[in-house]
Amino acid sequence: MAQIANESGITKQSMSYHFPSKKELFKEIYSEVIEEEILFTQQLFNHLSSKPSKEILYTFLKEMKLRAHDKINSSFLQIFSFSTPLEIESFVSSHYLLYLDSLKTEIVKVFEKESLNFTPDECSLSFIILFDGLIVHLLYNTKQSFEYALDVSFKIFWNSIQK
Repeated sequence: MAQIANESGITKQSMSYHFPSKKELFKEIYSEVIEEEILFTQQLFNHLSSKPSKEILYTFLKEMKLRAHDKINSSFLQIFSFSTPLEIESFVSSHYLLYLDSLKTEIVKVFEKESLNFTPDECSLSFIILFDGLIVHLLYNTKQSFEYALDVSFKIFWNSIQK
């Protein structure tokens, strides 16, 4: 905590007053990051709403790659959502589910505009699984490998849901 306080430019006593433990500090940061990502996702889907569905979804996945590499909060979210210390696992899981529920709401709206082989709920579930897989791939592989995995998996996904 002393190092965090020092690098933040505040005293250890001030840090300890607001956050009695690293666990409490983590929870506060993680909650804020979840809120930021939900807002970003809603704004992105709103901004892209006039585009074709395929473009909206592909753009979202590409944007997630950029954010995971360029935005510290997105990196933090993805790393800790997929490799959580046991003592905060239930907290992280419950908050990450808030993010996924918000994402699913936006994705369902996209699929409701299409005539597909599956329901909007089924397509959104499949898309979220694709998204999760790509995030894990991004965490453990190179950007180039991610690009290839994104192109191949999205093409297969999109073609499979089309009538």
